[in-house]
Amino acid sequence: MRSLGLRFWVLIFVLTVTVSARKANAGFERRYVGARALGAAGAVGTIGEDCWSFYFNPARSADISEINLFYSPAILGLPELKATGLAVRSDLLGFSLGGGVQSFGCKLYRETVFTLNISRPLADFVFLGCNLNLNHLFIKGYGTDMSESLDLGTKIFLAEHVAISGAVTNLSSTSMTVSNDRLPQTFTFGIGFVSEEVNVEVDYFKELGFPSAVRVAAEYSPTKEFIMRVGTTSGTSSIHAGVGLQVFSLELDYGMAYHQVLGMTHSVGLSFRIGGESRSDFESIESYRESLK
Repeated sequence: MRSLGLRFWVLIFVLTVTVSARKANAGFERRYVGARALGAAGAVGTIGEDCWSFYFNPARSADISEINLFYSPAILGLPELKATGLAVRSDLLGFSLGGGVQSFGCKLYRETVFTLNISRPLADFVFLGCNLNLNHLFIKGYGTDMSESLDLGTKIFLAEHVAISGAVTNLSSTSMTVSNDRLPQTFTFGIGFVSEEVNVEVDYFKELGFPSAVRVAAEYSPTKEFIMRVGTTSGTSSIHAGVGLQVFSLELDYGMAYHQVLGMTHSVGLSFRIGGESRSDFESIESYRESLK
């Protein structure tokens, strides 16, 4: 009976997404990509410097080379709905280069996004970045569709520990499906405090056609190896939390979101830092900014 109930709700979900994909905004809503972002409710556009932070703000402000894999085995508690992703990040000739592929859905409905991220400092306190996305949609019985989209972002340091950020997704107003429905367009403005022990961020988030929201996240590192984080978004009934553990050049992250009606979402992530032991975001940012002066 439980299995039958799950299949029923998955079918309802897929049908709902299918209808919206053909009549509303072609799916591809902004989800939490990466275990860190899930635990922080997506408020990582200013404080985030991990592999997947480009998804929330294309601008990078640290010289980091790493690989990250994340996996969400059951979105909203439904094992039929999964999310996976692989991202890489490195630095070349003054540019921060990154890329990722993420997949969401099931055998009836699947969204896959391939992203190339490019970021460059204009000064030691101003950073700009962009994402070039290839969006692929598969709906069983309907076929496939594909389109490109462009995201832009910036990060500006007002002081040693304080930064602001701004990002816009689908600046190109890309559409998909035979109805030429536009993919979601979002705007984010955030302010963050970054240090070795505490990171805090507050975001204003707006998706066209939907109410705006405020996202808040906090991270605390009692030791260099251990990180705790919490987050929330206004207007929702969800609680976000997560932890991270750094061992030499490896970092293992866990993130969760609990919705009072829709259920639980879990995500795990594994990062490998290339060329040295893991450092805090603040250490990486300060080192990079000093090298630019």
